[in-house]
Amino acid sequence: MTKTTPNLTRRTLVGGMAGAAGLVAMPAVLRAQQVKWIGASATAPTDFISISLDVFAARVKELSKGQIDVTAHHAGSLGGEREHVEGLLQGAIHVATPGAAILGGWYKPAEVWTYPFMFKDVAHKDRVMTTLMKEYGDECAAQSKLRPIGAIPRMPRQLSSNRVVKTPADMKGFKVRVPETQMWLKTFQRFGASPTPMAWPEVFGALKAGVINGQENPMALTYNSGIFDVNTNLALTEHMMQDNMLVIAEAQFTKLSEDLRKAVVQAARDTEDDLRKKVIDDDKRILELVKAKKIAINEVDKDAFRAAVKGLDGDFPHVKKWVERIATIA
Repeated sequence: MTKTTPNLTRRTLVGGMAGAAGLVAMPAVLRAQQVKWIGASATAPTDFISISLDVFAARVKELSKGQIDVTAHHAGSLGGEREHVEGLLQGAIHVATPGAAILGGWYKPAEVWTYPFMFKDVAHKDRVMTTLMKEYGDECAAQSKLRPIGAIPRMPRQLSSNRVVKTPADMKGFKVRVPETQMWLKTFQRFGASPTPMAWPEVFGALKAGVINGQENPMALTYNSGIFDVNTNLALTEHMMQDNMLVIAEAQFTKLSEDLRKAVVQAARDTEDDLRKKVIDDDKRILELVKAKKIAINEVDKDAFRAAVKGLDGDFPHVKKWVERIATIA
């Protein structure tokens, strides 16, 4: 569709100049930026991803003294995570909550956030995200025009199935659903499994029909999705830890005054601090609910699984820099 430009009359031109002069004459308090943002999540309002967006919205409004007002839209009402990222670049959405690796479609090294066994534990993952956010955000923004500003905490991914899995040898012939990315495929191929890319809405039916033997996700999502009605085992693999992220368009960020940029960054930090303990506590609660369903839960030989994916960064050279950088953070 072609946009047309209205004719400029002398009256409108003079009126515009008068309006501009009026702005200059206004007191500074009245000339403060007033920013109305649309925020989007793909999860239910009760999910921690959506809750994080709500916490951020409240905190940034407080820190900006009302100058930044975010209206949050949840449950995929504005589309899925990829649509949200596209909306950021188009200016239709101003803050989104995609999985960290989703940005790989615009900044390929973002795939690093699904690299297996990259973190020592949840506390290490949280330290990495806090330490790297500005450094990572600056590079991501320079290359993709998208700026991650904060991590939305999620717990480690665990493997559910109808068999006991303790070592990679137990994965032979195991048909496991994985998200539709090369990193997931290569990881589970190295584990010895037969990974099956599949959209999430298809997973429950595929497990019930025996098309696949298992799936992997943070335990809360597995439980809340009813997966333990068709899977009877849970292996505590903790093979990946992928947070979601609060992301804004660089164009929106650079429009803000320095004070408002500081408020946005601080609100993201505060959101991380607010949610991290709550997410950990909720995972403990979910574990008790899983036990109550009489699900068989077992530890695994993580060293054996780590050995199986050693050198995987050679297959994904674009993530190597960040894998090595993360390894330097204690």
